[in-house]
Amino acid sequence: MIAALVFLLAGFFAILAGAVWLLGRPLPEESAQGRNKIEDLHPSHAKHLPQLRQSLASADTRYMRQKTPQEIGNVWRDDRRKVLRSFLSGVAQDYARLERLASEVDSLSARASKRAGFRKALFRVRFRTSYRVLSVEIAARRRCSMGRLTRLTDLVANLSADTETAMERLHMGPATRGPVNSPLNS
Repeated sequence: MIAALVFLLAGFFAILAGAVWLLGRPLPEESAQGRNKIEDLHPSHAKHLPQLRQSLASADTRYMRQKTPQEIGNVWRDDRRKVLRSFLSGVAQDYARLERLASEVDSLSARASKRAGFRKALFRVRFRTSYRVLSVEIAARRRCSMGRLTRLTDLVANLSADTETAMERLHMGPATRGPVNSPLNS
């Protein structure tokens, strides 16, 4: 009984360590980021989700199954998977660029809080988890979950909004405090 419990606990900790290692490991798109100019760090791929959603509509799949030979349908599905992989990679690039921009903004701000850092770390874990699950779905030739893809792009949008808010605070900071000798600073 005790041996089974020890084995079970060892397995649990091995799975937990593997998950921590997998989620802590940067995505290839995060590692490939060069030294872009700060103006080039805004997202450019995630905004195309509506077009992707339309192109992956199930009505197209039904039509292709009914009206084309199987070989053509297979090529068509493979092409759709390539587009999906490319979009997923682009969204990861967007996220990596935004995370870099957020770090640059935080480095300029004296008010960068631990709470904001924790929030970004939570976004990173959620993004990497969703990204890896979607990658496995695509690689396994399973139908990709549009809900999961939407949540992934929502994480990019949330990080973008948080970064823009931090930039506004950084820009507005000295102006809202007033001059050094102002009675408003007392």
